Amino acid sequence: MVRAVTAKKERIWDYGVIPYEIDGNFSGLHKALFKQAMRHWENSTCIKFIERDPEIHPNYIVFTVRSCGCCSFVGKRGNGAQAISIGRNCDKFGIVVHELGHVVGFWHEHTRPDREKHVVIEHNNIMKGQDYNFNKLTPEEVDSLGLPYDYDSIMHYARNTFSKGTYLDTILPIEVKGKKRPEIGQRLRLSTGDIAQANLLYKCPKCGRTFQENTGIFASPSYYTAGALTNETELCEWRITATHGERVILKLENMNIFKSNNCQTDYLEVRDGYYIKSPLIKRFCGKVNGEILKTESSRMLLTYVNTHRMEGYRGFKAEFDVICGGEMSVDDSEGRLESPNYPLDYLPSKECVWKITVPRGYQVALKFQSFEVENHDSCVYDYVEVRDGATENAQLIGVFCGYKPPPNMK
Repeated sequence: MVRAVTAKKERIWDYGVIPYEIDGNFSGLHKALFKQAMRHWENSTCIKFIERDPEIHPNYIVFTVRSCGCCSFVGKRGNGAQAISIGRNCDKFGIVVHELGHVVGFWHEHTRPDREKHVVIEHNNIMKGQDYNFNKLTPEEVDSLGLPYDYDSIMHYARNTFSKGTYLDTILPIEVKGKKRPEIGQRLRLSTGDIAQANLLYKCPKCGRTFQENTGIFASPSYYTAGALTNETELCEWRITATHGERVILKLENMNIFKSNNCQTDYLEVRDGYYIKSPLIKRFCGKVNGEILKTESSRMLLTYVNTHRMEGYRGFKAEFDVICGGEMSVDDSEGRLESPNYPLDYLPSKECVWKITVPRGYQVALKFQSFEVENHDSCVYDYVEVRDGATENAQLIGVFCGYKPPPNMK
């Protein structure tokens, strides 16, 4: 069986990293929506959406508005910028997740080569000029990764998509005697099949996960078991993701990993960043207890390899915390800050203090792109306070709360 994912390997994003930019004409609410949709993909896969760095990201997506309304190229085009158009009435969470599915490498589910086994296309009910959206793809365009047709996929059209009339079906699931026709066209979240397909397409490790929480505890698969029944190599990956202006602190507990020369065969590798080329913090093997590591960026990547499962090496247990605030030295032209848990609601009883410094002869200019802080006439509860200086007694520029972005300031 086949699913509607690209068969062209050149369309797969290198290392599962998808760099992005957002056009300046989008509002802060739009930008928050796009980030929320990207986090939804990251949460269940090893795909990473990263703000583009021109020096290392020649290929990238741009959130923009094109005449097509809601549309995107399927997979990586490979010649620089490629548009993901989020036009009028496309600015809904599920629609953005759907368009990002195209970016990842997903075609519409109903275009797979063997669709006749699962759906009927009612060509007479399709709006004039929209027939191309129902074209069937060839096996050369769609790969077979062994997963069944997914009526629940976020990439599946609804029954009346591009219909001449609301009550005229353009796609109808084949009726199975004694069963209700499946619902199609949901735009709420990735389906179980979408997640499985993406993880296969990008060869994500079978164990590990993405953390988007502020704190957590995790362990290697063999940590709590008496012994493995197989010596099959364990390969796991944990991705800890915070917001701009936050850092990740990791504490390793009770680690026992087979010790090889320079930790070449079995190891726990910790990197300051989002992928295999990010700066290495340290590679561990042998016995370790209580070591604490900290990132300089807002992401941490852990890779664990165990080739001696049957010999009693249990691996490790770790605890992480995400902290906010700290000193930020901006050598480039700009930097970014986000409240903890952005674009979702910030957590209660959280205090973050950032000190931003720039080279002598430069000034710090501050521009809020999105702002939503509990409102109060005097901003006595939740607020953002800005001072011109490095101490809490420095000259006060302003205290802000509410739902209107503060003015630009220096």
